[in-house]
Amino acid sequence: MSAPVVLVHGFGTSGQLWRPVAAALSGALTPDLPGFGAAAPQGRPGQTTGDMAAALAGQLGPRRDVTLVGHSMGGKVALLVAARWPHLVGRLILVAPSPPTPEPMSGEDRAALRAAHGDAHALRRQYTQITRQPLAPRDMDQLILDGQRASRDAWHAWPDVGSREDISAEVAALPMPVTVLFSDDDPAIPPDVIRREVLGRLPGARARPVQGSGHLLPLEMPDQVIAALRAADRA
Repeated sequence: MSAPVVLVHGFGTSGQLWRPVAAALSGALTPDLPGFGAAAPQGRPGQTTGDMAAALAGQLGPRRDVTLVGHSMGGKVALLVAARWPHLVGRLILVAPSPPTPEPMSGEDRAALRAAHGDAHALRRQYTQITRQPLAPRDMDQLILDGQRASRDAWHAWPDVGSREDISAEVAALPMPVTVLFSDDDPAIPPDVIRREVLGRLPGARARPVQGSGHLLPLEMPDQVIAALRAADRA
């Protein structure tokens, strides 16, 4: 990759989500968002997408024109970084992203998500339900560990606050190229939501659909993510 690559994890996970992708890249950064992974102590009640975006922009420091890649919740965070600090981002790649509009989750699903925090059995069930390819035991163990060490405040803030926010007006005119990689078989953020609430809100964004993966594309089909990054680098 000709530009620095920054890989931003999704809800409940950490930079370790990107292990198979980062292994194929040279010098990729995999920061932890506030409340998750090594940054768990930074989580707080009512944490917003803007809070996470500001923290991520601060971690990027003096870097410019990075290839910013965000998965799920991290996709919404990456969108806001690109809108508020456009000099930092040369290319934006969204992987199964949470939409810039409120994420369509039922009250029952939000309650189940909140309750899964710290519960190994609930976490395993959740990750089994949202994937379509079997996860390596090492990866499943890491997901469960991340779900157990995450800040409870940050964990609850996503279904209660961040996922409900509407940032679509801010991200409607991004100046950099945008690629949206998603699976037509994703049960967590279905393809119709991606097409309507992500691609439909980002004029000029390039759609890159795949089949056969669930929501955790960086673990289920890392080769597809790497191919999307390399294609964006050549564009």
